[in-house]
Amino acid sequence: MKKTDRKSTKQTPKRVKELACEEPKPLQAKSSVKEAGEKIRSLHTDRLPVASGDRVVGVVEGKYPERKAAGLGHDPETTLVREVMVKNVYYCFENQTLDEAREIMREHQLDYLPVVDDNLRVIATVGLRDLAGERQREKGFQYHPNQTVR
Repeated sequence: MKKTDRKSTKQTPKRVKELACEEPKPLQAKSSVKEAGEKIRSLHTDRLPVASGDRVVGVVEGKYPERKAAGLGHDPETTLVREVMVKNVYYCFENQTLDEAREIMREHQLDYLPVVDDNLRVIATVGLRDLAGERQREKGFQYHPNQTVR
């Protein structure tokens, strides 16, 4: 009897670039603080990455960055995001695994993570909901909106 080789059933881990989306785009450093606050609240988050051109340079934190600017004596409509952003920003590379991205987000309590290439250019964003949904799919869970759970 001849032995046949079985292919491994273990799959290669998915990479961030396979799941990341182009939205939400990072704030631009030259955007106003008022614009930043509106975008943050519309996305129901409390921080968003800031880019200068296509390179990640910081993060705006808090649901109301306008208040931070006003507290520093600045007008939120004319103050630029780069004046109130935090320069320490977390990101992941496009070729990292989904588990690595999940760990960065868990460790730093992030909703969104900018995805960058080797030159630190922002190419996409990955969200915690995207990662959680992918984990459920990996485990074979399928959500049906009209299905009731008993």
